[in-house]
Amino acid sequence: MSTILLNMHKYYGLRNDDLLTDDHPERLHAADNASVGPRRMNPLLRGIVFLAIFFVAMVVIAMVLMGAYAVATGAGVSALSQQDVHSPVTLLEMLSEMIAAIVGYVIVVRFMERRRHPLELRASRWPGLFLGLAIGFAAIGICIAVLAVTGNYRVIGFNTHYNPWIDILAMGICAGVAEEIVMRGMLLRLVEEWLGSWGAVVVSALVFGLLHVTNQDGTVWGGVAIAIEDGILAAALYFVTRSLWVCIGEHIMWNIAEGPIFGSIVSGNGKQDSWLVPQWSGSDIMTGGKFGLEASIVPVVLMGVAGIALLVYARRKGLLVRSSWTRRQMVAC
Repeated sequence: MSTILLNMHKYYGLRNDDLLTDDHPERLHAADNASVGPRRMNPLLRGIVFLAIFFVAMVVIAMVLMGAYAVATGAGVSALSQQDVHSPVTLLEMLSEMIAAIVGYVIVVRFMERRRHPLELRASRWPGLFLGLAIGFAAIGICIAVLAVTGNYRVIGFNTHYNPWIDILAMGICAGVAEEIVMRGMLLRLVEEWLGSWGAVVVSALVFGLLHVTNQDGTVWGGVAIAIEDGILAAALYFVTRSLWVCIGEHIMWNIAEGPIFGSIVSGNGKQDSWLVPQWSGSDIMTGGKFGLEASIVPVVLMGVAGIALLVYARRKGLLVRSSWTRRQMVAC
């Protein structure tokens, strides 16, 4: 057994047979095509169950929260539908999404995978959140610095009247938790069991990016840009750390730094107020246009390279998982 595998098992909790975390349910890789474990362990089935729970729970929770808000404020249904993306209604919608994602994840992990304390979101690993926050701020800060040096961004004031709490809670915390559980905690992890790490990067990054195309000012290029700059980076962070805490922290601070702090539109979601009052100038390829900073070529190149570099590091350290059929062939040999 190589030194790398021994170190991986010690420091990352990875099994030596298939490189999946120790607390993942065992799957048999028998050469004679015998049973590969209980039917409930099928990655596709777990994904379908999660999505069903997620969408049903999201609708039910949203109806309850919206109803309570309508009663408390005296607002009608039409008034609720006319709220913008930075309103309390949006916060309630994002809160519903976050709670639904947590409920779906807990049910799949606890009752289908039979894991009491999943490694990727184990409570004792919560300090990883701060590492993620630092990475997210550094990522956006570096991109803003490059745009400032090239004359595409400068600060012209400070908005002391801006109340950031709805944006921080909705687009920061709720979006960060919900999207990372769905994208990395479920999609990336389940696809990795089947297609391996490389296949999981491609699938999860594309899905993550294209989901943003439907935003208010969403564009295909904006979706592709997000897939490259953060879809790859977030997947790489997960592979290196096997921690959803890190991914959640990175996502939360990415959105907060981009919008409430530096004043960029976030993912094509319309005008953004912020503490810093920015002046953007230059072509859309540099500023991102109506989609915001994420559609700028700067983060696409810088964060795309950073994500690929992390994947190369993970590959060299033996931290990536082979496809399921390759693992079976290795066992057969």
